[in-house]
Amino acid sequence: MEMTHAQRLILSNQYYIMAKIAPENAEKYHRLQMIIERGYCLQMRELSKDFGEVSEDECKQVLEIMEMYHALQESFNLEDCRCDGAKDIDQRRLQFLGFDVITEAKLVNYVRFLTHDEGLYPQFPTTEHQFNSHVPMLDKYLRMLTIWRGCPRHYHLSCSEIQQIITA
Repeated sequence: MEMTHAQRLILSNQYYIMAKIAPENAEKYHRLQMIIERGYCLQMRELSKDFGEVSEDECKQVLEIMEMYHALQESFNLEDCRCDGAKDIDQRRLQFLGFDVITEAKLVNYVRFLTHDEGLYPQFPTTEHQFNSHVPMLDKYLRMLTIWRGCPRHYHLSCSEIQQIITA
């Protein structure tokens, strides 16, 4: 992380203030202040991990994935799906699990932002895992999206289409 001396001074002062405001975290803030003041470049990399970035394309992709799950759930609840083939669909597979917090952390955080802060997709239950699937999911979701995009009616899927999407 490249910073000018002025930026380092400002950040050092912020850590000093934070240590005074939140004494329970004072040790952590003093450590960060020392890293910034002394310019320990290796440790300064720690700071940049907190400032991840989710690109516009990634945001759109996550929103489309969540919308696909909304469509799956809505389609499953329609009367015509209830009649034919619904017994073959495991309803648990229609629940949006989120992403893996280890390998897809920025996507997990974006989903949490969308659901908690923006209030989107209230129908997705917030479990104790907070949209942490504990396994990488992006590749699976992308395969599912490919099939969903090919369906003629995204929000009125047949049981057969639902089955194809969830088993992608």
